[in-house]
Amino acid sequence: MCVMKKTLMLVVSLVLLLGMFIGCDMAMDTSALSSRGVPLDSPLDSGRSLKGNKPVAFTASVQLFQDFTSVVTLDMGNSNHYKTIEETLYSFLDLGPYGQYGGLVSSDWDLLDGKLVVMSNVTDYNLDESTTEIGGSNHSVINIVDPATGEVVATLDANGTVKGSLFGAEIAMNWVMKENSTGVNARGKVDGIFTWYVIDPETGVLNPNYIPNGNFVLTGTYK
Repeated sequence: MCVMKKTLMLVVSLVLLLGMFIGCDMAMDTSALSSRGVPLDSPLDSGRSLKGNKPVAFTASVQLFQDFTSVVTLDMGNSNHYKTIEETLYSFLDLGPYGQYGGLVSSDWDLLDGKLVVMSNVTDYNLDESTTEIGGSNHSVINIVDPATGEVVATLDANGTVKGSLFGAEIAMNWVMKENSTGVNARGKVDGIFTWYVIDPETGVLNPNYIPNGNFVLTGTYK
């Protein structure tokens, strides 16, 4: 009888110890999950914690006009080698009595949509003046400006090429966002056709009132 009591007490003690061990282990697991910021009422494989890191694709389009008073070009010594060290393009250009040109960015990304663009270029190129063919490299700093405040909300750094003629040249660049007001990371491509000269269909000669401009499409992702 005494042996049975001792055996029973031993079994009960083991059960209690096992229960304490499991309870302690579960408490440690819960504490670890909580310290890592994992919601306890959510399955770990839900993927919701990774959703915020997924890149979001976007597009933006804008027409840019050259401020011809800002252009500074150097003759590099060869017969057709030039370097434009200063050039500014604007999405909205106010020429006073000559009128206003351009508008705002159209985009499915709120950071860009409805904003102004100021684009500064440095272009190293060869120009055949007899054919107007042009080709070279281009570096741009693209500032995105809030029209309501005049503040720069994002700055893009872009590098690429220009190829075509003064009657229409393709500008293709890769860009990365250097600074922005939201702290996101973004990169992508910008492509456009820029035209310096057009023929007046009525006179058959160059239109003297034409303002050099181009239509650009910006694509990329942000996260």
